[in-house]
Amino acid sequence: MRVLYDHQAFTLQDFGGVSRYHHELLCHANWQSELAVALSNNLYLRDRKYSAHRTFLPDVALRGRWRVIKHFNHRASVQALRRGTFDVFHPTLTDNDYFLDLLEDRPLVITLHDMIPALFPQYYTDRDGAMLERIARRANRIITVSEHTRADVLRLLPVAPEQVCVVHHGHADRDYSAGGPALPTPERYVLYTGSRALYKNFSCLLEGLALLPPAVAAGLHVVCAGGGAFTTAEQELLQRTGWAKRAHQFGPVSDAQLNTLYRNALAFVFPSEYEGFGLPILEAFGQQCPVLLSHASCFPEIAQEAALYHHPHQPAELAQQLERLLMDAPLRQDLIRMGQLRLLDFTWQQTARRTRAVYEAATQDINRPGLSLPVVPPIPALEL
Repeated sequence: MRVLYDHQAFTLQDFGGVSRYHHELLCHANWQSELAVALSNNLYLRDRKYSAHRTFLPDVALRGRWRVIKHFNHRASVQALRRGTFDVFHPTLTDNDYFLDLLEDRPLVITLHDMIPALFPQYYTDRDGAMLERIARRANRIITVSEHTRADVLRLLPVAPEQVCVVHHGHADRDYSAGGPALPTPERYVLYTGSRALYKNFSCLLEGLALLPPAVAAGLHVVCAGGGAFTTAEQELLQRTGWAKRAHQFGPVSDAQLNTLYRNALAFVFPSEYEGFGLPILEAFGQQCPVLLSHASCFPEIAQEAALYHHPHQPAELAQQLERLLMDAPLRQDLIRMGQLRLLDFTWQQTARRTRAVYEAATQDINRPGLSLPVVPPIPALEL
């Protein structure tokens, strides 16, 4: 079986969850893969094992650099599609439908990591919802990364239930990047990672920290990894909550630095209102860091009993649960132990095996996909 992947995620991201997902598929593939990329500064492709690309001014802040990379990569992907030497096409993003007119009758598999633009349209006014519908109608199979995202897809897109299947992400303690210098972290801190904007609900964490009893909050700091410098609004909230002098932002950080931040944190707090999967949960489990999550979207599905939970809009409940976690040493050890057990259910080897089953099912389709598809054969069961 030959699977063609296009350039999109590896053009847009130098590092990040979506390109990392596709790189892990390439690493664990038990099928022939082609990655149509001509230029990329993506961290995961630096060994060039899966593409013959070149980097393009990776250390130069050149305006318009991204447009140059996109131009050459788009051409490379179009050429690969026209050659037709593949059995399945799997685009790395669904932000563009350029491939629909080039596929002819070849199977199309897409991965939908979340339905955030459809669920929070006020934040994504530039997104074309009709484009995603066109792609979804054409897809032979749709992979979602959680049951929660699958339910959203079936509710929001015109697709048949038989077309949509869940393949969870995996976890591996890879060190993709150079370690970098040790970060000047405080002795006692809770950790927040990634973007803090929009539905990420960072303000709930700050308001919750302000509600901690003084004895619990004494000497405690909050460390943010990635997500950019604190905005003016965040600085004002930090001042109002009294945490301005105890909040630290580092980023971007290497994978080695991020692992160290997880290992040394008293807790990892993820108050987001919505995630498609929540890969940082597995990252925290892997570094034996206790986890506190909002009880929202896919979080209970992924973490199950290996985390504490709070209502995403109740800072007082976040504070209560965080106090439990910080003050109860046996509870912390139980959460760490359960997190280690939970990781056994998430390996990239399993992700690759289930993904191959999706590809095989897609190649069995002889009808054009769409709502009028009479019967979609089920994905064969796997013995894991």
